[in-house]
Amino acid sequence: MRKRVSRTLRRATFTGVDLVRGRDLALERFPDPVRRQLARLDRLREVWMAHQCHRAGEQWAPGRRRIFRWHARELRELAGQGAAAELREQVRGDEDALVAMEADCRSGRRLTGDYLSGLARRIPDFEETVPLPEHTGDLLAEAAAVETHPVIRAAHLHLTCEETLRRVAQRDGLPGPPLSLRPLPWALASLSLLRSTYPPLIMDHRLVEAHRAARSQPTQWDRLTALVPLFADLETVSLRSELSWAAPLHADPDQRSPVSPGAHFTVVRPRPAPLMAALHRRILERLRFRSASFTLVLRELDPAAQADVTAGDIETAPQRNRCEAAAARALFRLGPGCRWASLDIAATEARLRLLVLVQDVGAPPTGALAVTADAWLTVEDRSIDVLDPAYTDSVTLVPTDGADDRRSEVEGFVDDVVARALDRLTRALS
Repeated sequence: MRKRVSRTLRRATFTGVDLVRGRDLALERFPDPVRRQLARLDRLREVWMAHQCHRAGEQWAPGRRRIFRWHARELRELAGQGAAAELREQVRGDEDALVAMEADCRSGRRLTGDYLSGLARRIPDFEETVPLPEHTGDLLAEAAAVETHPVIRAAHLHLTCEETLRRVAQRDGLPGPPLSLRPLPWALASLSLLRSTYPPLIMDHRLVEAHRAARSQPTQWDRLTALVPLFADLETVSLRSELSWAAPLHADPDQRSPVSPGAHFTVVRPRPAPLMAALHRRILERLRFRSASFTLVLRELDPAAQADVTAGDIETAPQRNRCEAAAARALFRLGPGCRWASLDIAATEARLRLLVLVQDVGAPPTGALAVTADAWLTVEDRSIDVLDPAYTDSVTLVPTDGADDRRSEVEGFVDDVVARALDRLTRALS
């Protein structure tokens, strides 16, 4: 009888493609750009795994709690949940519930329908918890067991849970914040990732429109193929953050974090300096190319406008505070290396400075690099952050990448931040 009910629920939840079947969620069914993005994510995870194997067990807890805390705060703030003091208390409760969920995962707890139904009651909701119908736990357990890439499975479980909550809310007329921001679908997606040895997701309020656009696609398959890239971006942020907090990899085995006897790990060497220099050079060339194309347009708005492109590193110019701020906004700890290329535009009424940075991830360096940006506009002695970048507004590279491998992404990133910065400047001059 239970199987019949679960099958009926599945048919009621999804129309068109039956996404629960493993062959329908197979990685090869997804578009080439999605598959390439997931392949890049998995290369970053390999670096993360190599470093995590050298960490003591107690070192996991602070970093993982930090991720849960960031995520819970973002969801609560998006949902407009209370004043600052009240919000801190709510976030603490969310964080504790997610830590307990992870502890269940580490203990090997099976994702049965009963367990997931119980978890739905334990995850703090924003207002009145949406009650899940009988046997819904079985439906979620099926979604959590689909054989596919872990990020695809997490996105599928997220959508399955949200769709279930939406149907119940419509049936019962329950008010409250959007179901897309409710904690349970996000918690289940993170639980699915944790079980596949990935870190949990971190939501970002600046991505709420991208999340809404993915969920507003006309079919369940379209929603899934739109959500997977967003989840891959968020997972990149989590992996990079935890990687940057990794303990040093010591040459002396006696100084390593405790590991099991006889264990073998691949130690990832830091990226050689010439590779960082090659990326830096490409970014500098791209900024020069872009500045030549828009300088004439700027002079139509202000004949006195001047554009200049310069470059340096963290040791040769006082830019460390900007390098550290860009790393902090992207949720990783800055390493010793940070090279920058700067686009400076001076006009009669405003001055714009855009920095594009190539940064070591982690101290000591972990071998990963991040390309980030920082820009500010000065008008009448007042400076304005003109980018407000999301956690995901960056490019992450791993030691096996080459400068040519990621050229299109890096140049696309430069073009995007230049366009956004110039848009703010032209509005200030108009």
